[in-house]
Amino acid sequence: MLITGNFFLDLVLICIPIALLIFWWTGMKAKDIAIQHARKLCNRESVQLLDYTVALKHIKPARKVSGASAWRREYQFDFTVHGEHRDQGTVTLLGHTLVHSYLPYIRDESGNRVFVH
Repeated sequence: MLITGNFFLDLVLICIPIALLIFWWTGMKAKDIAIQHARKLCNRESVQLLDYTVALKHIKPARKVSGASAWRREYQFDFTVHGEHRDQGTVTLLGHTLVHSYLPYIRDESGNRVFVH
C-alpha cells in the first residue's frame, strides 16, 4: 500500500514517526535514570529532592569513549535542606550512563550556603 506513489518518499514518511517515537522513548528512559541519580545524590547529601522538579535543561549529540554516538542530556532538579530554600542541582547523562552529578551547595540551619566539595 503506497501513500504517495513514490516508494522512497513513503519510506521516509513511515520512518520519521518511528524515529520520533524512539527518540521520545529513550528520552523518557533517560529522565527516569536521571531521577534515580538525583534521588541518590540527595540522599547521600542528606537533602530532600523536590518531587517532579527533574527537567531536561540541555541536549546535544556527543560521542561515548567507545566512539559511538549518543545524546548528552543535562537535567536540572530542585532540592531543599530544611524546606525553606529551593536550590538547584544537575545530573548529566551520556546515553543512559551517568557522567556527572552536582549539588553546588547545601544550606545550614541558619540558611547560609555551605559549598559541597
